Amino acid sequence: MRIVHVRVSQASFAKILADMREWLDRHNRPLVRFETEADPGGTINIKVQFESDDLAERFQQEFQGDYGG
Repeated sequence: MRIVHVRVSQASFAKILADMREWLDRHNRPLVRFETEADPGGTINIKVQFESDDLAERFQQEFQGDYGG
């Protein structure tokens, strides 16, 4: 399993979340876990854990994320 971290501003959070949902629907793959956490600086950290490393790789590239544990 692979975890992808994506950092977004609070202002763009709703749009990015909708874009992620659309992307996941297009790829017809359920994600294992999805978490969000706001930091004091106004950034929202989105953590998405996938069953498939291949799907995680494509998601990471699409949303310019980083891999995490």
